[in-house]
Amino acid sequence: MAPSSNLSAVSDSDVVEAGNYARKTRVLLLSTSLGMGGADRQILYLARALLEHNYEVRLVSMTPLEEMGRQALAQGLPITSLDMTRGRADWQAFQRLVRLLREWQPHLLTSFMYHANLLGRLAGKWTGVPLIVTSIRSERTGTATRDWLMRVTNWMDHCSTTNSQEVADSLRKRGLLSGGKLSVIPNGVDVAALTAPAGEGSRIRRELGITPTEFVWLAVGRLLPQKDYATLLEAFQPLASAPARLLIAGRGPLLDELQHRAQRLGIASQVSFLGVREDIAALLAAADGFVLSSAWEGMPNVVMEALAAARPVVATRVGGVPELVETGKSGVVVQPRDPTALSQAMRQLMTLPAEQRREMGSRGRSHVVAQFSLGAMAGRWMALYGQLLMQKGL
Repeated sequence: MAPSSNLSAVSDSDVVEAGNYARKTRVLLLSTSLGMGGADRQILYLARALLEHNYEVRLVSMTPLEEMGRQALAQGLPITSLDMTRGRADWQAFQRLVRLLREWQPHLLTSFMYHANLLGRLAGKWTGVPLIVTSIRSERTGTATRDWLMRVTNWMDHCSTTNSQEVADSLRKRGLLSGGKLSVIPNGVDVAALTAPAGEGSRIRRELGITPTEFVWLAVGRLLPQKDYATLLEAFQPLASAPARLLIAGRGPLLDELQHRAQRLGIASQVSFLGVREDIAALLAAADGFVLSSAWEGMPNVVMEALAAARPVVATRVGGVPELVETGKSGVVVQPRDPTALSQAMRQLMTLPAEQRREMGSRGRSHVVAQFSLGAMAGRWMALYGQLLMQKGL
């Protein structure tokens, strides 16, 4: 029998049953990277939760460790890297993973993101790992060739997961995954970590030279085509005289192009590219609203974090955004790649009384606390593992 595709409700008995397996269960978590991405953060959340529930855990990054991976390693998490170069097939790295699987003999291999899913399926099948679970973190793989590779290797795993119902429906419609072995496990957010100390928001505004009367928009994410910051800059241009400021936290190859675009639009003085920031909670405290302009997503962690910080959100209707942002209650959702619609939604939020915006933020926070806590996320993963182990007789 295939595992249930509806794991939105996890009972205490599910977690207890999963915990009964934990003492003898080894889980290897394979990721394309452990850098600064939202998926990377979710993997580390899951690893810590599994360790707390007495699972044996190993984390493997295909590529060299980056910020979060190095920090987690320094904190004692069992992490190793295959040291693969991005964009290049590496037979020796594949052999290193095969040796690790044969030596450690995990009961479950769980892979995250496209490249790790392919590698995990191949290496797991090659070495006879009892249970292979793949996790697709976005509604798009990138190319038709990637879609084809996912389809032809689909038989190799025992279960696939994704982080939103919208993404699951898209994957089924495109034939990338069969519904019978697909489970939806939403991301979790560390709500407590998104509560900045008193005065942090004001400090950030002073540091950035932002006056008390300026409306501050915050966007967080890598400077990549997926995030569609070009549309965001176009949407912000008509709002720049409000007065308003746009803060963009993240790094990536499009930095120069986006800076030049801001200059051409005449808004360079009101747009700040902040680079990678560790103080997201403080930036959210400094912001009046959060904006996501992505062209595609899975379950965007940055939106969950903004809601957890009680900030109203304007976001594009991609991936799991409609499951996070309740239009009219905690923010506004618009179609992607439409700068006019995005600008109108941002203006709509800016013209609301401050008290109404605070109410929207409060509703968003309550929604995240109730549905997307770290405990709920980990409980769903452990319930799934328990189901699979029981079906396998392990």
